[in-house]
Amino acid sequence: MKNELLDINPQTGEILVSGDKQEFEMIKHSKIKAVKLLKREDFVQINGTWEAKKDGLLKILSSLPLSYSWEVKSQQIDFNQGFALVNGILTLKIGSIHREAEGMGICERVEFTEKMKYSLHNMNAKAETRALKRAIDVLFGSVVNFYVMTYLERVV
Repeated sequence: MKNELLDINPQTGEILVSGDKQEFEMIKHSKIKAVKLLKREDFVQINGTWEAKKDGLLKILSSLPLSYSWEVKSQQIDFNQGFALVNGILTLKIGSIHREAEGMGICERVEFTEKMKYSLHNMNAKAETRALKRAIDVLFGSVVNFYVMTYLERVV
């Protein structure tokens, strides 16, 4: 493909391929904007690993000049074992570029407490939110990794 542009980020190892210069620049600028949106409060450290919070990932998705759709492909509620499982696909569109990622989320009944009341709706909604978060993680993983490596794990 003679018109294909290839860029490799030396810090993250991410490979960015696009058919033409305009699309390449559009993706690059979207990622730069996404990094600028993130704040330290959008992350939490769990067992020594930085994880993006749901609100931070949704901020990226809703603040960038792109369109997206979320489609639940399957959902399962197991009453006997007490869990909900949701699979979905997130599709992003920036100009003529389309990217898709699958996400899977699960929520168990034992996660609910007196403060957070159990209902089938709440269990299913929590599983769906987790599936969406994972799909956003897949599509914007390089942005999240860059932010963590640059701003949260700085070697002093």
